[in-house]
Amino acid sequence: MHSYELRLILDRGGDLISALPLKDLRRMPPALNLSANLNFTEIHPPRFDYGEIVRWVGVGEEGDWGIVIGNFYNYEPRRCCWIWCYIIWLAADSKSVGWCQFDTAQEEDLEVFEDEKAAKFDK
Repeated sequence: MHSYELRLILDRGGDLISALPLKDLRRMPPALNLSANLNFTEIHPPRFDYGEIVRWVGVGEEGDWGIVIGNFYNYEPRRCCWIWCYIIWLAADSKSVGWCQFDTAQEEDLEVFEDEKAAKFDK
């Protein structure tokens, strides 16, 4: 979908979320069968807590980092499984903060960030 198509949808009173194309829904288990597909006793608790400072793994000092403000259990179609994902409020000096204040990441893509900058983030 091109930006002019999105602009046309928004100008006609539509919303952006419903205008986005949906991908890979055929491989996702139906929501009605969620409890049958998941054994809730085997789901590990989230690795990161609300308020914890994290950064993306393997991107070094230049990578984005921020504070965990939420989490959700999400289906990963490439791996055909459910995983924890996190909502991250980006720090003011993260590279991406110029175009977004929040980002999401899968649990395996994050690590705890212990640094002088991180210690001052929520003060």
